[in-house]
Amino acid sequence: MLTFTFPCQNEAQFAALQQAAHFLAEMHQLAQAAPRGAALQAIEGHALDRGRQFLRAAVQSAAQQRIDRDEKKRAPPAAARAPGRTGSRAGTAAT
Repeated sequence: MLTFTFPCQNEAQFAALQQAAHFLAEMHQLAQAAPRGAALQAIEGHALDRGRQFLRAAVQSAAQQRIDRDEKKRAPPAAARAPGRTGSRAGTAAT
């Protein structure tokens, strides 16, 4: 059995690599278990379905990491202030 080491920068990257490894293992298992002449169809269907799910999760994870990083860099939001009263009734509904 072959192994490799890949340094991950965070848990999300580690999880994505695990998912990719499982996805590839499933592809190989499907190819071996498919009836003669049906392997390509079996693995293509799997690649389209599970591959989209994998890519969607990877994109969402990367985008969320960026959002989280940007939110950490911002200063905490200041308290919102209500506009002062003007004595005008503009914008209020008549009863």
